[in-house]
Amino acid sequence: MSDEPEASVRKRTPREDREAFRALVVAHQHAVHAVLAQMLFRGPVADVDDLAQETFLRVHRALPRFEDRGPGHLRRWIVTIAARVAIDHLRRKRVPLESFDETVHRLPSREADELAQFRRLGQRVQAALAELGAEQRSVLVLRQLHGLEYQEIAEALQIDLGTVKSRLHRARTRLEQLLIKERVG
Repeated sequence: MSDEPEASVRKRTPREDREAFRALVVAHQHAVHAVLAQMLFRGPVADVDDLAQETFLRVHRALPRFEDRGPGHLRRWIVTIAARVAIDHLRRKRVPLESFDETVHRLPSREADELAQFRRLGQRVQAALAELGAEQRSVLVLRQLHGLEYQEIAEALQIDLGTVKSRLHRARTRLEQLLIKERVG
């Protein structure tokens, strides 16, 4: 989303203006769905849709307290709300990991082999990520996949900066251990 439409949405006070809030949802729905899907690891689509709706309800309720800190801040704020919604969901319900089962048709054998290897790697990474606790996974997803800074993650998850750093370090170390164990074992 460019800075101009975001600034326009912020100026029109989406909390009171239905059209402005609709524009906010349209502008940020892909980012919200992406963070939810990544944190739920292929959970049911209905869960992602329900949690996206919950995210935007929370955004709507929290808009009066939103502090505009310039371009891009609104998107980061909304993404962090989505991350909190996902964490709450994961704490309430253990989401099963689904397979990446894909059918490869009419590919030369070398390409099919490469695709199969890539798919197996993706499955290994997904399985390893699923082994991480919600707290470690959340900081890893927000940092590595969404590019949030440590301080932004701390604010989003309402934890200390040191806690973000230690969880991220432990998540990376554990992920590496799990992937090495999987490859060796």
